[in-house]
Amino acid sequence: MRRHITAALFLSALALGATSCRPLPVELFGGPAPARATAGAPDAKGPGGVAWVGDAVDVGGSGYGEHLRLTVTGQVDPAVGARRGEDTPRAGTRRIGTRLSVLNFGGRPFDASRARAWVADDRGRRYPRTATGTLTTGRPLTWRNLAVGEQRDGWLVFEVPERARIVRFHCAVGGRTLAWQLRFPPPG
Repeated sequence: MRRHITAALFLSALALGATSCRPLPVELFGGPAPARATAGAPDAKGPGGVAWVGDAVDVGGSGYGEHLRLTVTGQVDPAVGARRGEDTPRAGTRRIGTRLSVLNFGGRPFDASRARAWVADDRGRRYPRTATGTLTTGRPLTWRNLAVGEQRDGWLVFEVPERARIVRFHCAVGGRTLAWQLRFPPPG
């Protein structure tokens, strides 16, 4: 009898482990299943594995069963703070915003305490994320630990020189650096 119980427990644990790397069922999100993302491989979306706005990129974490799907869903230039007089850029700079959607489709919570984001201009100069409040376009993206099946959407804001031509958004998460090509118009 003990052998049967032990075998049943072992097979249940094995089945749970085998499914922990797959996307969660569609019923949890109340809509159609997201398309399987393929960006990140050098030939997936463009040269060097660069995705475009709207492309989803799947990334694994440092632990077993940690999987995220990141999608850049929008961009705004200039990014304007919702409260007049607050969140104004320093002289000679402007703020731009990138909207990011993050979905944990893995089998365990995803710790993003080491995640970093920045934008780069056409000369390769990097500009890190700026701490800011709510924009006129929406709330900032905030998350540290994403539960299984949880999705967060929000804006990341970057302060860049007025004349900088921003061409890419980068995000370092799960031991990988991901890149999206942006289409901001050249500065005026």
